[in-house]
Amino acid sequence: MKRISIAVCLALAAAPAMSVDFRWTIAYNQGTAEAIIRNGNDSNVNIYCPSGQEDKTPGMYVDVNSVKPAYNEQVTVQIIVDGKNYPFYLREIEFKPVSREDWWEFKALIRALALSKQKSFVVELPKYNKSETFSLLDARKVLGHGKESILSGCDKGG
Repeated sequence: MKRISIAVCLALAAAPAMSVDFRWTIAYNQGTAEAIIRNGNDSNVNIYCPSGQEDKTPGMYVDVNSVKPAYNEQVTVQIIVDGKNYPFYLREIEFKPVSREDWWEFKALIRALALSKQKSFVVELPKYNKSETFSLLDARKVLGHGKESILSGCDKGG
């Protein structure tokens, strides 16, 4: 029995770590806060607030690994959180709120991501017939909400 236990322990110790924990992370770089989530397909969503920059306009990058938009191409993205659809127009892979309506929709998305009780959300790119699923693990901690939101310190659109 002891030999079997030792053999099992050695086998487990030699096995490579297969589990990867995809969770929201936050980084600060040159006056910009970035909340980033990656998935197993090496796609990512990056929500940023350049509160320490001259231009304090926040934004979002949606980079789906299997989709490479043309230079300056407008791409529609739908982000689905708790069954609600949040549509945005990307310029290639970037969204920036240029109007008050854009600002409120962006803020609503971040609030939905932060407050969701689900384990994941979906990003769809209808033009390319692609969708990616991302974890919501640590979204509330990283994105915050209300006055503690990642958008605190950023300019409102319009």
